[in-house]
Order: sequence, then structure tokens, then C-alpha cells
Amino acid sequence: MRSKSVIKRLTLYSSLITLLITLNSSSINKKNKDYFRNTTKISKNVIEYNSGTIYIGDRNYLRKINHLDVNDVLVLDARGEEDPDFKIYDSYKINDRDIIEEIVESLLLYEEIYPTPWNRSKNSMIREWIIHNTMYSFGYKLDSTTHVDFNNGDEKTYRIRK
Repeated sequence: MRSKSVIKRLTLYSSLITLLITLNSSSINKKNKDYFRNTTKISKNVIEYNSGTIYIGDRNYLRKINHLDVNDVLVLDARGEEDPDFKIYDSYKINDRDIIEEIVESLLLYEEIYPTPWNRSKNSMIREWIIHNTMYSFGYKLDSTTHVDFNNGDEKTYRIRK
């Protein structure tokens, strides 16, 4: 009975967060999007964005990374799978919305340069990440909320319906 109460509260918190995210305007707007594109350096396995470095690749490549700074992230590139996916390891460690948005923008830019069938919207990824972090902070399903997966199949789940 207590777990139903916790799930109801988590669902309510999740809904409120989604509403707040929707109402909050994007920090990377049209005006500074060109600046973002010009200051973000992308190579096949490394994206240097304004706040850190994104290491992106398969599991073998990611195992070789032995030092991460605070805003550095490891991203598993599984966009060639049946349900194309980017997986951000330890995403719960990044809670700053601006940094989350920079990372998401970087992944979208990476997809433009190295295209695949992967297709997610910026807003759905930001919502999914923040909801994962919220659930993680409540200790809810830590095995699945520690990392965030941006797979195509979840686009509808985290999209705001009009």
C-alpha cells in the first residue's frame, strides 16, 4: 500500500516537472544557436562543448576513457540497433538544465554530421533526462534511472501532446 502512495507522488512530481520544463523557454535560443554550433568541436568520438567533453562510441571505446571532469559524459552510441539509441552513462550526476541542454544540442549536432535512423526531439530528450534525474533522486528504480537512454521508441513517451 505504501509503494502505491510513493508511485502516485512520483507520478505527480514527474507531471509537475514536465509542466515546468514546458513552460521554461529554451536557453539555447535561435540567437545563440549559431554561437553554440561555432564553439562546439566535434570529431568522430569526442564532442567538446562549452561546459565539458562528451566521449561517444561503443562499449570498447568508452572502457578506455579513464578520467572524467565534472561535466564530462560518456555516451554509448547504439544508433545502429533495432531501436536506435544514445545512452548517457551516470546522467543523474548532471542536474543543471543548461548543461543538459548543451549535451542534448551536441548530440543532435553529432547526428547531423554522422546521420543514422536515430530521431529524437530536443525537448523530449531534455524532459526524459530531467524525469530520470528526479526519479533517481527519490531512489526509484536506480538500476534504470542512473543512466538515460534516448531511444527512438521513447520519443512519444516524453513528447508534449497538444
